[in-house]
Amino acid sequence: MRHTLLIVDNADFMRFVLGDLARAAGIAVIAEAGSAVEALDLQAALAPRLAVVDLTADAVAGEGLLAALLARDPDLALAAVVAPGDADGAARARARGAREVLEKPYDPDTALRALQRLSAAPVGV
Repeated sequence: MRHTLLIVDNADFMRFVLGDLARAAGIAVIAEAGSAVEALDLQAALAPRLAVVDLTADAVAGEGLLAALLARDPDLALAAVVAPGDADGAARARARGAREVLEKPYDPDTALRALQRLSAAPVGV
């Protein structure tokens, strides 16, 4: 089964950049959301297997979104995006179920490897 990805970021350009990286990793981008509400609607409609959620615009709302996405689908493989050097944000994201943490702006090689690891993780981990 080909992995399907939901990208959640309020910035169009950053969704575009991450989408290109995901496609390079062999991941199909099935939806992009600019808000938490939109992300939850798209998850319900499309059931992606992977999601990348940007926490940099509003970490509190984003961290709540991580929990909401996982409550609907505990097998969803999540990655969180944090500001450079935000170790506390990365730790909170991991505690809320993120399997990978990316820093924004994205280093293409680092982001590509993280997406590859995310898509390779067994379901239910």
